[in-house]
Amino acid sequence: TLPTLEVVMTGFRRTILMVALAVAALGIAGARASEPCLNDASDTQRVTGALSIERVKDGLGRFEWPYLLTLATPVCLTTEDPADRVDGTRSIHIFAADQTIATQFSRYVGAFIVVRGRPFSAHTPHHHAPIVMEIAEIGTQ
Repeated sequence: TLPTLEVVMTGFRRTILMVALAVAALGIAGARASEPCLNDASDTQRVTGALSIERVKDGLGRFEWPYLLTLATPVCLTTEDPADRVDGTRSIHIFAADQTIATQFSRYVGAFIVVRGRPFSAHTPHHHAPIVMEIAEIGTQ
C-alpha cells in the first residue's frame, strides 16, 4: 500500500529538520574551528586587546583591581587537561611576576596593546577572566 500524505509529510519535516540541524552544527563547529586558540604549554603566546583595570571582589568579598585585556574577537585555550580548556572568551586577566613589567601596566590602561606570555585557565577566586596570562612582554602595536 502507498503511505498516506501525513506519513510522507512527517518524513519530509524530519528530513528538513535533520538537514537544518546538520547545517547549524557545521556553522557552530566552523566558528569554533576558526577561533584562534592559545596554548598553555607555551610562554610565547601573543594577544592584542584593550587594557583596563577594574574594581572587583574576590571570593571572600575583598576588593581587588585586576588588569583585564579585552579582545576584539574571542580566543580559546588548549590545555593538556581537557577540564582546563576554555572554549572562547574575549577577556584575559593579565599579571606579571617580573616587577619591571608589572609597573608598566598602568601606563597602558585604556590603550590597545600587544602582550606576550603564558596563558592558563583561571583556577582561583583571584582570577577574574576565564583565561589568565603571565606577561613577559607588553607594548603597543
